[in-house]
Amino acid sequence: MDSPNFLTFHRDEARHDFFSDHRDRPPFFDPRTRTWIVTSASDCRQLISSDKLRPATYADDYRALGQRFNIDFSALVFAFDHIPLCQHGDPHARSRRLASEFLAARRTVVAAQIPDITARHLSAFKRTGKLEVMNDIIEPMIREYLCLISGVEIGAAQSIGHISSIFDRSSGLNKRQAMESEIAALRELIVSRLGRHAPEDEVGLRLAFFILGMDPLRGTLGESLHKLIEANAGLRLADINYPAFPPQTGVPFIERLVITPFNSGTAAFNSGDRVRIFLQSFSSEQSDLSRANFFGAGTHACLGRPLSLDIWQGLTAFLSEIQLRASVLSYTPRTSDYVFTCPEKLVLELHS
Repeated sequence: MDSPNFLTFHRDEARHDFFSDHRDRPPFFDPRTRTWIVTSASDCRQLISSDKLRPATYADDYRALGQRFNIDFSALVFAFDHIPLCQHGDPHARSRRLASEFLAARRTVVAAQIPDITARHLSAFKRTGKLEVMNDIIEPMIREYLCLISGVEIGAAQSIGHISSIFDRSSGLNKRQAMESEIAALRELIVSRLGRHAPEDEVGLRLAFFILGMDPLRGTLGESLHKLIEANAGLRLADINYPAFPPQTGVPFIERLVITPFNSGTAAFNSGDRVRIFLQSFSSEQSDLSRANFFGAGTHACLGRPLSLDIWQGLTAFLSEIQLRASVLSYTPRTSDYVFTCPEKLVLELHS
């Protein structure tokens, strides 16, 4: 593949060979996305924690967009102001500290429920026949986890869709307004549960982790199951060697803005340049330690990593007890997504 389309490359099956075959490719500029593309695992590892880069300015961008078109984006701005990975400098340090304390407390609550939630949603793996994994198992399971973290009733959150798409910079105004309405509705659900006098930080943190968990977790579990079962076709589920870290990620890349000019090989990064760092490059790494970079590094390392791994290991522990064999009948990527990698459908056949 000489000229990949990096708008959709994150969901192209050719990406797997590309990352394996281009381990030493230096960063290059892509005119279609108007970003520097980083696909070498070593370069990605270096840049994800670089202090010469900062996260994209989502909240400021929505403030400016709202003023330009006289549209209320206050719920989106509120959400971005409480998501640590969207912050920089002192606001980031404060947001990260609050988020870390919140997640540490919620992890205990969630961990106690993992065996029951896993068994309830994955029970269909114990029966022979066809099984649609994403809509029938993964999505309702992830929704239950996120409701547990955020303190929202499961039934009240059924209308919450692809809420993580707020990170998609390619969205049109109509879609952005729809996302504003959805975020506002979720915020109201959280407020109604906590009470009208709940601190904004408390509301914002619960909202943030619902956003950060939905598509990343759904994508990571779906993509990882797809590749594991595809690679182990014919084996009993109990005989698969499940890795401690998921083999695939639902977060294909992160975008950063250059704040301090620097050079990397032949690439010269200037202030204001956008850099797209492909975390998917770590899927070609052989060790769990290398794939741990899916979760970032340094001050912007994913705070949800321990809880995500708890959920993954609960899922694999359950599957490792099943004597049936599984094969992939069909896999359909979600083609409406320009931010995350997630199966739209994953149909398996379970047989003895």
